[in-house]
Amino acid sequence: MEKQKRYSLLAKVLTPAVAGLTLLSLAACGAQGTSNGAASGTASGASEGKTSIKVVVAPIQFETAYVAKEKGFFDEAGLTVEIVPGADPSANLAQTVSGQADITTASWGVMTTATAKGMPVKVISGNGVVDPNVDNSGILIPKNSGIKTVADLKGKNVAVVGVNTGGDIPMLQAAAAAGIDPKSITEIAVPYAGMQAALEQGTVDAAFAADTFYHQLVDAGFKSIASPVREFQGNMPVTVWAATDAWLKSNPGTAKKFNDAMTKAAAFYTDPANVKAIVDITARIKQVDASKVNPKAYVPVNVSINLATGQAGIDAMKDLGFVTKPLTAEAMLWADAPRFAK
Repeated sequence: MEKQKRYSLLAKVLTPAVAGLTLLSLAACGAQGTSNGAASGTASGASEGKTSIKVVVAPIQFETAYVAKEKGFFDEAGLTVEIVPGADPSANLAQTVSGQADITTASWGVMTTATAKGMPVKVISGNGVVDPNVDNSGILIPKNSGIKTVADLKGKNVAVVGVNTGGDIPMLQAAAAAGIDPKSITEIAVPYAGMQAALEQGTVDAAFAADTFYHQLVDAGFKSIASPVREFQGNMPVTVWAATDAWLKSNPGTAKKFNDAMTKAAAFYTDPANVKAIVDITARIKQVDASKVNPKAYVPVNVSINLATGQAGIDAMKDLGFVTKPLTAEAMLWADAPRFAK
């Protein structure tokens, strides 16, 4: 059967970086001072690693990084952190692979695909988690659309933030459950911020949006016909923090300090008393009025990785043909990554 033609952002962005990663790995075996080694700013040698790092954040679920910086949690951990606004998970991961950044926001799906292709990268801790009880994403359609159910997506164009990167897996699972071939849906890569325009202009028939962008579209009058993320991926890791194997080998102390700071940030983020502070961060970074930020858009956060739900996500990607020989959830993690306590 001919495979569906997909515009794979992962292939476009990550593949050229493989050669660069090989060079970085070789350099890490030699002299120190490269972007993956214990460079200037090292506290106590290569065993500890760098104290000044660049961290890439995604357009969604970025709040914890700013909490860690602005509340002094990075400082308390002995880290000086520059936060760099990023894009989709594939492009973000490419920045660490190429040595432009130290740690990045990636997605569980992109990490599954990347490691299955042999990319030497690891998840160092978790961030956003799928809320099993609240809709924070969904498949959205215009008011006057003839689409009523997921089954009606057969033969239609649907906007997704990244094609064939794993984030679209729940939508494809929903398609299969609705009795249509997932390959009958044509996926179009559109940034979350551009989905409303794509829907309004008729570039796409539907959009698979998440986080605050989902709620903005609902508030703008677009209708959600399904919430497959909640239905199929409850409690699964969504956004994660990642780095290259070579960087982690040279900077294990740095990664541990980062996780310590993010643990405090997650606790602050989770405390209901701090909702206004989180909303203010979202509004400032997105450059919108705080009154336009819906607190219901925030997903749960946990630095610990749930291996059971993470493995379920990997299995779904394999079943749908996204990957053929993926690593296990355990194998995708850095040795000192926090795991969810059963």
